[in-house]
Amino acid sequence: MARQHWIFGYGSLMWQPEFAYIERRPALLDGWHRAHALCSTASWGSIERPGLILTLVPGGTCLGTAFRVAPGHWWQTRAYLRQREAAYRHVQVSVETPRGKISALTFAADPRHPRFIGRQSLETSARMIAQGEGSKGTSRGYLTGTLAALRAMGGRPEPTLQQLRVAVDNVLRLGGEQPIS
Repeated sequence: MARQHWIFGYGSLMWQPEFAYIERRPALLDGWHRAHALCSTASWGSIERPGLILTLVPGGTCLGTAFRVAPGHWWQTRAYLRQREAAYRHVQVSVETPRGKISALTFAADPRHPRFIGRQSLETSARMIAQGEGSKGTSRGYLTGTLAALRAMGGRPEPTLQQLRVAVDNVLRLGGEQPIS
């Protein structure tokens, strides 16, 4: 049997993978959790109005999506992900799926990367998410897409994501904009 290649996504990869895959499964990663700790200055923000996106940091658990890539597409997918996920450390992890454990490539925080800003206060995070808009969309849309993807697979978004969404809505209301939906 040919080696299987899996990717574990926990943010926009769950709902906007932009690579070919032949199977997807809900997956739980133990020992890591998602955190808004990476500044986005292109895809979900700009240099003038940076957004905030997710990365994996040690501790806890993280519900996400595992994608199986066809063997003939693996090297092309890896090259694409090297570029897309250039601000992250690329790490191999073990994730639990409904059909058993698998090994998957995922993308963890790289504290040495200049866009890694670590955990910010709820207020700072909400302001960055409310303002960010880049080539792929808004940082608000990134948060909304992540919440929707977790709910679509039957998961319950962690309280920090839900609190952040409320805080972003408050920032938008104060600025005279419509809350995110």
